[in-house]
Amino acid sequence: MRNVSLAALTILDAGPIGQIEAAAQAGWRSVGLRLNPLLPTDMAVVGHPGREAEVSRLMARHQMALLEIGVFPIKAGMDVAGLEPALAFAQKFSARFVVCPVEDFAADRRVETFARLADLCARHSLDALVEFNPYSACRGLGEALAIVAAARRPNAGLVIDALHLSRSGGSPRDLAGVDPALLKLAHFCDAPAFEPGAKSADEQRRESRTARLLPGEGALPLRDLLDALPAECPISVEAPSARLAGLTATERARETLIATERFLGGLKS
Repeated sequence: MRNVSLAALTILDAGPIGQIEAAAQAGWRSVGLRLNPLLPTDMAVVGHPGREAEVSRLMARHQMALLEIGVFPIKAGMDVAGLEPALAFAQKFSARFVVCPVEDFAADRRVETFARLADLCARHSLDALVEFNPYSACRGLGEALAIVAAARRPNAGLVIDALHLSRSGGSPRDLAGVDPALLKLAHFCDAPAFEPGAKSADEQRRESRTARLLPGEGALPLRDLLDALPAECPISVEAPSARLAGLTATERARETLIATERFLGGLKS
């Protein structure tokens, strides 16, 4: 049975504290949290004792597991050492993964930055995962694999996002030649079928952040993706839905869980 978790982006507006509460009320047992704020609207938790205490209280009260934390973009001039408080906080909950999109086009520099971050993650029992997407500096699976190979860190791996794999022109077949040990986490959602050139970078970014579909609602080859991933690879359901935008965070979390369980249950029949 795969570990299935609710990604922060699905109900990002709730903030980490609200995400834990909403996930618990909806029936989830595992979450991902954005502990490194990226957008101006992201709530900062680490370094705020009251918020840290509330996150700790809710995680314990609901017996919630923490699968992943994000996002940690690899960029020029990145203050890697300054990220340690967030990693140390995540370690308290036995988090497993740090998600790292890539914003630096300089090949040697981004590898060096990612390697330093992976080393810091290792001190806190975390794996550092490269996430590719077609509107970033790491646009596809091949580029992500090159970064991980060049970094040569035992705790380095990949996030395979169903939407990004599709929108980069890839398919689950592309994973056949990848070392299964590198396929550590999947971001799971659905979407319409890929049409080459149909969306600009801005449109792809908007789709990714606000207009994904729940599992089973679209045309992505999700069954093939699950077959291509190692059986132990966890699923983080990252599906911010425009259709559900008017609902509360708890309602969105519940609808996401229902759709996910329906889809995964259908695979058994």
